Amino acid sequence: MITGGNRGVGLELVRVFHENGHTVFPVVKRKESLVSLNEMFTDRCHPVLTDISKDEGIAEITSQFSFYANHLDIVINNAGIPGQTYEIEKVSTQELMDLYNIHCLGVVRTVQATLTYLRKSSNPRIINLSSRLGSLSKMSSGEFAKGKFSYSYRIAKAAQNMLTLCLNQELEDIPISVTAIHPGKLQTSSGAYVLI
Repeated sequence: MITGGNRGVGLELVRVFHENGHTVFPVVKRKESLVSLNEMFTDRCHPVLTDISKDEGIAEITSQFSFYANHLDIVINNAGIPGQTYEIEKVSTQELMDLYNIHCLGVVRTVQATLTYLRKSSNPRIINLSSRLGSLSKMSSGEFAKGKFSYSYRIAKAAQNMLTLCLNQELEDIPISVTAIHPGKLQTSSGAYVLI
């Protein structure tokens, strides 16, 4: 299962897993994405239509997934949105809440929706696509001091990194492996795509 599986890195992950014979469940927000994915992948691809920024997404993921399978091996939390404002006097609390809701609470909702199915896998994994901009040690070292990076993105990714650590500690006895990765600069079908 790959959130944000309709474009950029998410779509490329769907493509790679599908080409290697896996059944994929891209989580998408819009019906148009559902249609285009069904046209691109005619078998072993079952898009899940929901909005992970809302609590209703938990039940929607569960009900749609359970129609196709009874276990899940990998959840990749890729969905994300960019922040805009990098000056404290201009940043809005709405922007901060929007990014926190997707990058952190969206992960919480996706894990809650899939945990039952992950427990039934022989080698379950949760992978969160993070960013070095969420690293407290890199931030405190001054590595980003001159960069104009949004408050909301950095804060949301830092929260996601803490969530990753909490999940890993809680779920290690099952065992479900939980990791955060920073993919760096990647080339996708939509051109150069940078995750920083």
